[in-house]
Amino acid sequence: MSLDAKTLFALLPAVYRTRDALAGGPLQALMNIAASQFDVVEENIEQLYDDQFIETCMPWVIPYIGDLIGYNSIYQTAAGLDSRAEVANTIGYRRRKGTPVCLQQVAGDVSGRPAIVVEEFRRIVTTQSMRLPRPHHVACLDLRRNDVLDTLNDTAFDRSNRTLDVRRIAPRVREVALPDPAPLDIGLHGPGRINVPDVAVHLWRCQPWWIGDAPAFVVDARRFRFSPIGLDMPLFSVPPASGAPFSRMHTRLDVPQPIRRGEFRRQPARFYGASLALVADGVAVPVTQICCANLADRQSATGGPWCVVPPGKIAIDPELGRIQFAADLPAPASVRVSYAYGFAAALGGGPYDRSATLDAQAPTANLAAADFYALVGTSPFPDLASAVAQWNAQPPGSTGVIVLPRYERHVIDLTGPNAIALPSASVLAVVSATPLAQGGPRALEWDEACATLSGNLDINGLAAPPLPNGDPAAAGQLVINGVLIEGQLTLGGAPLTAQLSDCTFLPGLGAAGDGLSQCEPGIVLTNDTTLCLARCISGPIAASTAGSVRVSESIVDANSPCCVAYAGADGYSAGADLHIEDSTVIGKVRTRTLTLASNTIFFGRTGRHDPWPAALWCSRRQTGCVRFCSLPQNAITPRRYECLPPDLADPASVARFAPSFVTLRYGRPGYALLSGDVPLAIWQGADNGSQIGVYYGIQETEAVSNVQIRLPEYLPVLLEGGVFVHPARPEPRPAPPPASYYGARPSCCGDEDDADAWLPGIGAGLL
Repeated sequence: MSLDAKTLFALLPAVYRTRDALAGGPLQALMNIAASQFDVVEENIEQLYDDQFIETCMPWVIPYIGDLIGYNSIYQTAAGLDSRAEVANTIGYRRRKGTPVCLQQVAGDVSGRPAIVVEEFRRIVTTQSMRLPRPHHVACLDLRRNDVLDTLNDTAFDRSNRTLDVRRIAPRVREVALPDPAPLDIGLHGPGRINVPDVAVHLWRCQPWWIGDAPAFVVDARRFRFSPIGLDMPLFSVPPASGAPFSRMHTRLDVPQPIRRGEFRRQPARFYGASLALVADGVAVPVTQICCANLADRQSATGGPWCVVPPGKIAIDPELGRIQFAADLPAPASVRVSYAYGFAAALGGGPYDRSATLDAQAPTANLAAADFYALVGTSPFPDLASAVAQWNAQPPGSTGVIVLPRYERHVIDLTGPNAIALPSASVLAVVSATPLAQGGPRALEWDEACATLSGNLDINGLAAPPLPNGDPAAAGQLVINGVLIEGQLTLGGAPLTAQLSDCTFLPGLGAAGDGLSQCEPGIVLTNDTTLCLARCISGPIAASTAGSVRVSESIVDANSPCCVAYAGADGYSAGADLHIEDSTVIGKVRTRTLTLASNTIFFGRTGRHDPWPAALWCSRRQTGCVRFCSLPQNAITPRRYECLPPDLADPASVARFAPSFVTLRYGRPGYALLSGDVPLAIWQGADNGSQIGVYYGIQETEAVSNVQIRLPEYLPVLLEGGVFVHPARPEPRPAPPPASYYGARPSCCGDEDDADAWLPGIGAGLL
């Protein structure tokens, strides 16, 4: 029984309690202290009981319980936090050792990612015995079976049969160099696939992120897009909740991957409702009204419809994320969508939980104490401009919070006289959140919300007179969290401090939808500002040398390795002092001082006739440090430690250790994700043995290594396995617009790869 302070004090004789009340209660205060210590002891006793079970024990107890059953430790990954699941299932693993369901469960538990195990020997074409005919095991493809043809390129669900491949599926035995320039695929599996001893383990790198009840992007009266900024993007399937361990083998619906047109056309009910849904004019659209169609752009001078939709139907293209209403249906006044998109990490503006950041950050940590609170979309603040106007009227030193609810889209022009004013010592937070029906007018949840701002946003700092002792007044503080900005953010005026986290500043300023590369800066600093980016996706940054910039777990994308990703306010001179960690920079960088660069990929190069001496150019080389980074050729940096390539002056060494990505197109699931042909030196080149770049924090390298460690332990004798990750193959680059006779097509900042092909006119190829 718990002994609280009231119970302990009541056990004393009444005479002592009476005297204690006359004396001011010192004895009662002593009982309060004793009761608090009793609570500590009681909680410790209860935890000792909980520590006897793997499901409830403390993390430090897990290795001790594992030692009782002979468990060998593996890498601790961010996905699983600890090895609790594997220790809990170890006895189950051993009881089912050698079975596919055991291998599947082991791979999922140690990697924290969806896994599917394929016994490749079941797909070998053999001469059948008349005593045991297998009608489904055919040697030729049935070209009328679209469900089979759709999965030919998907190695996990390919049901076609193949002839024998005698090459091994296990990673080849080779002499490993340090650093290792071999591609990642060589370290995960061999070249063979279809053989008697072959077992393949497939892991999915992307996870689905659910967007619920968001406004669709309007193309015209009958055409819409799922993307809030109008990009083409594949829609992902949402796997059901995982059942009991070892219950069944996984199927297509148990893994998150893009929905194909073929599978959506054949069985729309498998995906519609669970993975995507439409609401037109406040009425949910039933699955019977949905059809699948290829809504790709047609070659039409008039810009007509994407396709002809059957009467009474609403067409959805899951591969492009497009919607089109039939011509006989009334044009809807509003369309709201629910869907899932794929991405590898909680990065940029998204629906993931941001409580860990905002609950410990002023002024969102204590909303009740904020002097100014505005919920955009309510009657006092119908739009963001009205909330900004009232904030600008607040006295200096105020704290304010402007909340953008859920996934709404706001068209803004907060520049010039409409800009946000930030006086000295003031604190303003512009955040996305989900208002709660219960808990008061300021009850918010930092989850399932990512508002979109379409337009430019200016922040002007307002100076204050110095303090009586002569010290300058405290700078204003700006917090932006959980927002997708399709425009340019400019910080000017008096010095201020800007903390941007979990945001997306669209690379290309909104022009990415037409496939053109845009190099205009997404963030501009014209004053003495301290800028901090954490878990953000941003376009180029133009920062005055008077300020300072810190980037962590972010992507800075100039849309081309030849464009400027970081420089001064004029786009050429040296930018502000830069501190960057665990990030990926696509484009050229010029900074005055690189105070620290750690676990970062600088993917840039100089173009033909480029005036820059190097794609990474630091003016001051006597101070700062670059460690565990991937650098471009002839990079001008301060002292380096364990960086790649080993010889920056050797073009062959630079090419051998150059990073490779699945795609660098913003909006794709594999955006900035290392591909299967990336050198192992980059895949394992971070300070803790993980991969270099923005996905350093998800510990993907450790997760895949765990599968490779456990796979031989649970494979049957004489069998061998290989690990395949999805996606791994680099996506093809989109074709640029064709060149005309009198004018070349738009170039990408002097990208020398196709420079000769862009010359127009007769005989251009001879130049």
